[in-house]
Amino acid sequence: MLSFAKFYLILPLLFFGLSLESLGAYLVVDVVDGDTLWFLDNGKKEKLRLSQIDAPEKKQKYGMEAKNFLENLVLGKQITINFQGKKDRYGRYLGEVVLEEENINKLLVRNGLAWVYDRYVTDETYYLDLIVAKDNKINIWSSDEQISPWQWRREN
Repeated sequence: MLSFAKFYLILPLLFFGLSLESLGAYLVVDVVDGDTLWFLDNGKKEKLRLSQIDAPEKKQKYGMEAKNFLENLVLGKQITINFQGKKDRYGRYLGEVVLEEENINKLLVRNGLAWVYDRYVTDETYYLDLIVAKDNKINIWSSDEQISPWQWRREN
């Protein structure tokens, strides 16, 4: 019954030439690192930088874990993107990724695979997820010695 209902909800969209993308559904076609991915927008590949967070660089400790975590969650799946403003200076869209009603950006923080990007954060609730990761010493926070990605980039 549910599939039947979905069909009749989508049918008018198809009739008027709209796509699933207009509803915010985007297919993830590649994951670059723990906070960057490629998605399809009306058949065109676009790059998205996950906003509010900063994941370790791939050559940094936990960098590949963050990339693999994101890849396992979203690669080949339809996601919703809550876009945040225009493209950044590198030509990437900025936004929050939602998959099955789960904010993936926050999930990365909660799993100790990304920092809250203090310089750009606009949603203070990200710090609640950071507290969970720190209190439970998850991944990045399992050691007393962490180096933020922004500091690592400056030094390397």
